[in-house]
Amino acid sequence: MKFAYLRVSTKEQNEDRQIAELIKYVNIQNIFIDKSSGKNFDRPHYKILKDKVRSGDEIYFKELDRLGRNKKQIKEELEYYKKNDIIVRFLDIPTTLMQFETFGEMQKSIMEMVNTILIEVLSTQAEAEYKKIKTRQKEGIQIAKENGNYEKCGRPKTEIDKNFIFLYNQYKNKKITGVDFAKMMNYSRATLYNKINEYEKQMCL
Repeated sequence: MKFAYLRVSTKEQNEDRQIAELIKYVNIQNIFIDKSSGKNFDRPHYKILKDKVRSGDEIYFKELDRLGRNKKQIKEELEYYKKNDIIVRFLDIPTTLMQFETFGEMQKSIMEMVNTILIEVLSTQAEAEYKKIKTRQKEGIQIAKENGNYEKCGRPKTEIDKNFIFLYNQYKNKKITGVDFAKMMNYSRATLYNKINEYEKQMCL
């Protein structure tokens, strides 16, 4: 079977661009979506996809950094898929889209080497870009503090459950109902709306 995965950060509300490219290869019902940072693989729908795929299946990503932004972890994930005979394809690495079954052994070895080099380069770039973004954020906060303009918005007093944030975005985008949201978080409806109000106040939404 063919599957696809896309990731957008919680600040990016629109995943249509990635979907438009991925549905050229995969049925839309087999596309898994997370709104999450790429710093690690602790993402609910990615975990579901990883549990679902089997030997011989294919997973499509629009770009390598949609898989993740941590070079070491990207390599570990790709090694896992290779070990389990799951094919990973990246639209921004055209050589991964080739059907190796038609190649001779020498061609396969060359293309695998090319893919390894490209993945090494792009995963390095993805991690560097993530570090650059975090550095800019820290610098921006520091400058705002020095100028007395730093607001408290976006700095929750307590750590917020990542699943809550993901489901909150799904709820706001009308992809799930309030009843679904409450059930998935194991909240009563009253507790859910209190949590939503608290979260929106902390984030100034």
